[in-house]
Amino acid sequence: MKKKYLFMSAVLLLFSAIQISAQQKMNKTESSQNSKGMLFTLKYEHQDCSYEILVNDIPVMVYFGLGGGFSLGKEINQYILKPGKQEIAIRLYPQKKDETSFDETINKTAKVKISVKKTTEPLSLLDKAEARGKGIQTEWEILTFETPKVETNTAYLEFKTSFNVIDKDISWKINGWNKSKDLKSEPDLRKQVDAFYTNFKNILESKKQEDYLKLLKTSIHEEALSKPWMGENFEKDLSNEILKYASEERNFIYPCQNAELKFYGNGKIVTLVCKDMLSYGYSPLISKTAKSAMPKVHTFYLYKPENSNELEIIR
Repeated sequence: MKKKYLFMSAVLLLFSAIQISAQQKMNKTESSQNSKGMLFTLKYEHQDCSYEILVNDIPVMVYFGLGGGFSLGKEINQYILKPGKQEIAIRLYPQKKDETSFDETINKTAKVKISVKKTTEPLSLLDKAEARGKGIQTEWEILTFETPKVETNTAYLEFKTSFNVIDKDISWKINGWNKSKDLKSEPDLRKQVDAFYTNFKNILESKKQEDYLKLLKTSIHEEALSKPWMGENFEKDLSNEILKYASEERNFIYPCQNAELKFYGNGKIVTLVCKDMLSYGYSPLISKTAKSAMPKVHTFYLYKPENSNELEIIR
């Protein structure tokens, strides 16, 4: 009987040691990830409307297509430039009826629902399951918001909400569009933007990989900085994907005959938006490659750094 008790005690001690070791490993992982910041993700779904979702006055989702009801997510770290209050705006527009027309007003059943969560990264599914089993939290929902019921006949509605980012959850330092010029007062801006889009299209058509990478360099660099847990090779990996993409044969489709300037970032960012019904609300540059079943909408946002007179892609 005494030997039996000794054996059981040894088993319990061993099991306890394993639990302590696993707990220490998880605590170490959690501490390590927190020191590198959190991954912020915006999830969204919509019904019976066209819409834009903006984080700190920069679009993270634009939808002017047919259909709806699906739920998707977007990582938004690169739109968070500093801790504190992060503004979200949801802009509702009439729903697209068919390929060439929209409803005149926003449907009474229209709505957009969003949520923002932060997670420690990178954690595998096994790590997350193990953490849950030990009562360790690795995911936090920090905002949920649904647009109110539409009660008026109007072609535009805007709703605002926000979430807060604490200091320890953002370890990256990116300038973004903070230190840049007010583009609304720039002379001949339309001519400059048109020239940028023409050059962008020519570079892709000519498969000038290095030139294409150069156009996206700042955007890629800041995306890599905003996800420090991805490692020092992450920026290089992103760059290699861009180079590979630029090497593909492509055709530009749905040529836009009527595009207009649209400003974001409190006037510091500009883009071109097509007004033709077929591709209304999207970039005037849409291409198709043989390797992809879906067309690619080339959406980018331009700015001018304080000490430059050249337009550059910031997102």
